[in-house]
Amino acid sequence: MDYDAIYEHFLIGEYDVQPLEYSGQSVLSVNFECADEIATLIHFPVSELEALPSFYLLNHKHYGQLAHVLAGFDDPDIGSVCVNDRDSVSVNFERPELAFEESIKRHTALLRSVIENPVNNEQELLREFRSNWHHAASKLCARFFKTVYVAPASKEFEVLELYAPVQSGKFFSIPTSHVALSSQAAGADLTEYFRKRDRNQCNYALCLVIPLESVDVNLPRTTPELREWLVSNLEKVSQKTRELIEQLVLGVRVKEFWLILNCPTPSGVTWFGVRLFQNTKKAFPDTSEKMSGWKVEPLLVEAFDRERLMPRSGAVSEMSDKRVLLVGCGSVGSELADKLGAAGAGYLDICDPDNLSVANIYRHTLNQNFIEYPKASSVAVQLKQKYPWIKVQGYSDRLLELRKQDLASRYDLIIVAIGSPTHERLFHHYLQEQKISIPVVYTWLEGYGIGGHAVIDIPGKTGCLRCAYVDGENGRRGLASNLNFLQSDQHIVKNYAGCGEMFIPYGAISSTQTALIAADLAISYLGGKLEQPSKISWKGNRNEVDEEGLLLTPRYERFNSSLKPLPLYHPACDSCASRNVRVFIFQGIQLSIPIDVLEQLSGFRQLSPEQPEAAGLLLGFSNESGAITIDRLTTPKLTDIRKRAYFRLDADQHQKEVDEVYEHSDGVLGYFGTWHTHPQATPVPSSIDMMDWRKHDNENVDRQLFFIVAGTEKTSVFTMVNGKTVEMMADET
Repeated sequence: MDYDAIYEHFLIGEYDVQPLEYSGQSVLSVNFECADEIATLIHFPVSELEALPSFYLLNHKHYGQLAHVLAGFDDPDIGSVCVNDRDSVSVNFERPELAFEESIKRHTALLRSVIENPVNNEQELLREFRSNWHHAASKLCARFFKTVYVAPASKEFEVLELYAPVQSGKFFSIPTSHVALSSQAAGADLTEYFRKRDRNQCNYALCLVIPLESVDVNLPRTTPELREWLVSNLEKVSQKTRELIEQLVLGVRVKEFWLILNCPTPSGVTWFGVRLFQNTKKAFPDTSEKMSGWKVEPLLVEAFDRERLMPRSGAVSEMSDKRVLLVGCGSVGSELADKLGAAGAGYLDICDPDNLSVANIYRHTLNQNFIEYPKASSVAVQLKQKYPWIKVQGYSDRLLELRKQDLASRYDLIIVAIGSPTHERLFHHYLQEQKISIPVVYTWLEGYGIGGHAVIDIPGKTGCLRCAYVDGENGRRGLASNLNFLQSDQHIVKNYAGCGEMFIPYGAISSTQTALIAADLAISYLGGKLEQPSKISWKGNRNEVDEEGLLLTPRYERFNSSLKPLPLYHPACDSCASRNVRVFIFQGIQLSIPIDVLEQLSGFRQLSPEQPEAAGLLLGFSNESGAITIDRLTTPKLTDIRKRAYFRLDADQHQKEVDEVYEHSDGVLGYFGTWHTHPQATPVPSSIDMMDWRKHDNENVDRQLFFIVAGTEKTSVFTMVNGKTVEMMADET
């Protein structure tokens, strides 16, 4: 890198940048005024600018302990300044002088904020106490310092059970570290997670959780300083903690005391530790004199605290009391189980009758250790090893064996990931017939990477699994889902070794993507963010499908809402379409308008002289017999022009709503006419109305249009027949 050009850039400007010789190396120095003194930053040259340039504070000890400044390992006279995650900054490597200017600006601003403001420095040191403790510990220990994994019942005083590392295991993993477990609550729940049965208890040591009300942020640099620092901080315990120590600890004589300390900081409760040890048993050293005979070393504490760890890891703490039943533990189901665990699900039952086979391994989360073992119980074991607080069990039940009355009382949600539409529909029929009110997510994927789908059926809401099975051609309930991208009645499965080896070709990416959309619905519902029945799909590339000569559905061609939750409700669903309707007829033409839509229209009646005309569009669908049903209206927009006896729609805004409804309904709901109001008791179409209707009729020769006019007392419905306006009569039968 051309440092001469960088130096020349700073010849004119606010920063005093000079070349400097430091410890035999040529460095770049920056002098700046801070707290009525001149402070100096130095930068060691690099060959390439990969991140924001780093600087060190010269003679940093002069300023005392500073937040965001750590003493260098090789040279303790210079302090490394941490301005942020340098790698996250997009650096202009083509103009390195600009990157240096930005870095100097950040370094000087940060140092002034902590040097000139001691209160801010104290707060920042407290905020980053854990990282500073880690740094101090690494300097105090000639060898690697110990990490202890702790599962306390709370942050209050407690005596923990200390266990030695497991003899076998990966280096630096939890098995080869000490663990300290509570015999109560949270700690007791984690005994299996920490493999307590494979560990020996350290009976020679007493392990204590000691909460501090405050902590000295000026960390020790030597072992004698660590002893004095520890004694000083132990004096900062509450009276209650002091009494417990006197009652439970002072009379105990052991070779080691493991002190698991915690204190409140601006970023939450911080955990750290100190180990006291010697060759003979002695009582707890609660004074400087007693402490002098003990060897002392810092500990790095990893506390398994649900309230801290779950949000920090992206889990949702509200999920911890949710009970979920997952049926199906194949490629999609196993991924789903993992995502539920990662989200913080507290209780999960998994059902699948199959064992893991060699043919499954490339698209399943289980590894080779579980081949020929039951999938459900194997995934349960895997989840317990990964997620500390999950309670999970595996069972061999099939979906249709789970048709039981107590489902709603046992679970908050059921997820079905078996890929069998017949079994899913039978299960849904049972729930409806028995009036079992429990939400269910159904998910499946299609072959050749073309896509995957998930729906959530929420009882008491409009939209159910049957909505996903309405035939788009005739409006009847079909046998194939209307969400699918592959047309039905095609030979999709492949066969490599007879009937027992038939399979649908898809890869792990397809199963993972399908699991993700199903998990999104499930977690959103359990977290209270999703209240309406919804459907969601992802759409893949069609190349493999075309190579196989398979046919795609019209939905694939028009679908452009991948990964976007849409309303599940289908207007033609015989289970959901229970709205009371009023039927209007003229000769062979029939129009059904739900009562709630007519009531919505009545809300726009011009009952007072101040009320302007209102207008909008009619959205509906036709069934196989040609009868039309109006499902909803567009309503007045702020950009419409509305007067007492005149209106003009903002066509773009209303059309935008029509397009959105058409897309969200997968092309079911479309435009079927207009509505507006008249300030008359019994509305009579004006010549302008009829001319406008004729224009709409001529532009939509593919469908019968309808025109509704709401008067102050009567709502009239009109249509066009052979270019003439005719009024439809309400069917009173």
